[in-house]
Amino acid sequence: MKSLILGSLLGLMTFSAAADVMIDVRNDSSDDCSLAINARTDKTKWITQGWYVFASGEEAPIILKGINDIHNVYIYNDCKPVPTSAKSETKKGWVKTNYKFTDENPREKDPGYEEVVFERLQSDKYQIQN
Repeated sequence: MKSLILGSLLGLMTFSAAADVMIDVRNDSSDDCSLAINARTDKTKWITQGWYVFASGEEAPIILKGINDIHNVYIYNDCKPVPTSAKSETKKGWVKTNYKFTDENPREKDPGYEEVVFERLQSDKYQIQN
C-alpha cells in the first residue's frame, strides 16, 4: 500500500514538473500583430521565441512547451511596443527581426536582432488592443 501511494505521488510530481503553459491570445486591434515570448525554463535559463502572428480579429492558443509557471512568462507584441500600465512589470530582451526564432542566448551584439520591452503576463489570456 505504501509503495502504491509513493508511486502515485512520484507520478504526480513528474507530471506537474513537465507541465506546459497555454495562453489564449486574441487580437482585437485593427492590424495584424506578431508576438514574442520570453520565459524562464528553469531557475537560471530563459528562452525567447517568436514570432506568433495573429491577424486582426484572430483568436488562438499558444502552447509553451517546458514552461511550467505562467508567472515566469513575458510577452511582447509589435502592435503595442510599450506597456500602457504603470503597474506592468517589464524586462528587456532581444528578438530576431523578420524571422521565426528560438533563442537561449542574449543577442545584443548580433546583427538582425533588436532590443524590445517585454511585459509580464498577468493571466493565461492575452488581448492585443489598439
